[in-house]
Amino acid sequence: MAWLQTVEGFPIPVRLSEIGAVLMCNTNRRLQREWHIVERVVTMVVEPFPWDEVESFAAALQAEGFRLLPCQKPKEGLTYDFQEMRKATQNRSMDEMIRLEKQALVRAGQVPILVDGRLDPRRGGFDEANTPVVGMIKGHHRNYLHDEGWRIYYNLQFGQRTPAFLLPQEHITVVSWYLRLDSTTSAMPDWGIVRLEIPEKFFRLQLQQDSTYIDALSRMVCEYRCKDKSYERASVSLYPIQRAEEILGATMTGGDQIVSRFYNLTQL
Repeated sequence: MAWLQTVEGFPIPVRLSEIGAVLMCNTNRRLQREWHIVERVVTMVVEPFPWDEVESFAAALQAEGFRLLPCQKPKEGLTYDFQEMRKATQNRSMDEMIRLEKQALVRAGQVPILVDGRLDPRRGGFDEANTPVVGMIKGHHRNYLHDEGWRIYYNLQFGQRTPAFLLPQEHITVVSWYLRLDSTTSAMPDWGIVRLEIPEKFFRLQLQQDSTYIDALSRMVCEYRCKDKSYERASVSLYPIQRAEEILGATMTGGDQIVSRFYNLTQL
């Protein structure tokens, strides 16, 4: 993260990111990379600067293998709060990474698909009425359960799930449930629990709300659970996700190298 300053004194964060997406295919229990993309992007609010300078900066970046990613200023406008400005660039970079993930989803077609993350931000990459897609969420930052639901949640054993529930989101509605992938003794009560979700339209139109599909899907996810305890997020991850991260990591430029190239180019 570097930063510039406008003539009015507003701090403008300049965020360097290497983002990517990968499509893995499981054929006869063998994972293969079908497609991947990696991009180096520089994200910043460009509005305060003369457009000819922005274009020149973008061209210089492109010549060195970087892409300028213009970012909207915060809703309240430019601010002296550096963290608020930094958050705007971070969100823009994340949105761009999700755009790449949508490309991977489109290439997958109508085969069963597991997505690492929520489905709503990746809408448009799949047909919510016809694509057998499931999203897996590792972190739980919102409360979707009532008191009895939480009691069930904390008492889940390995392979058990909570009852499914409808979860309206910003653009689509999903059917969601919690599943315990790891029940290591003496761990915290929420250890090894993930949330899964499928499009409500698919559940209603293609499955006729048959909950046995949810049971079978939960068993499949448990079979794919990550068993490599040296992997930092093994308790809430799957082997295909671990392999996808390894493949993307191998295709990315080393952190120190890309940062050095960026600073040599920009002199920031």
